[in-house]
Amino acid sequence: AVLFIAVVAGVVFITQGQRRIPTQSAKHVRGRRVYGGTRQYLPLRVNQSGVMPIIFASSLLLFPQVIFQWMGHRWPESVFATLSNIFHRGDSFTYNLLYVVLIFFFCYFWTAITFNPKDMADNLKNHGTFIPGYRPGRRTADYLEKVMMRITYVGAAFLSLVAISPTLVAAWMGVPYGIASFYGGTGLLIAVSVAFDLVQKIDSHLVMRNYRGLLEKG
Repeated sequence: AVLFIAVVAGVVFITQGQRRIPTQSAKHVRGRRVYGGTRQYLPLRVNQSGVMPIIFASSLLLFPQVIFQWMGHRWPESVFATLSNIFHRGDSFTYNLLYVVLIFFFCYFWTAITFNPKDMADNLKNHGTFIPGYRPGRRTADYLEKVMMRITYVGAAFLSLVAISPTLVAAWMGVPYGIASFYGGTGLLIAVSVAFDLVQKIDSHLVMRNYRGLLEKG
């Protein structure tokens, strides 16, 4: 029970984790009033890709597992039986290693598709906002890309740990894999994401009707 609570707390912490980049808006004068000049921050999610890398990695590894298992049953004395054991999910070191490598690959792949630092830098420039210490435009885009590469590495490592945690729990504690799957995997990430989305939607409806939101601090 303590391990399950710790895993859920870690999933919540990383899911909500952000890298806040400070920004400064330029001052402009209209008549006798001065606008802008406020300091804000640009939030970048640590787990930008969500649960998609685990889904892609597990789906991709499912094909050789099914093919080699079928061939291993058809020719028990062939090399396909050995390959079937190698790609067996749960207790195979090769399978877990490929699982982690694919998760890292799809994390960077999905982040590269969904996150465009050039467009974000252009939007900041068009709104008169800049990151202190970096010129608007290309230098801002390069800085955002460098920061995103670093935090994506942390997010990918976290997803890999969550993905193989059922295997580690099953191996170290000697429990069946079906029970150990409650301590991580895709299902836990989806459940936490859906719970957060539900809370945010309820909070937005409460705020729209002038009620106190669920996420407001007392």
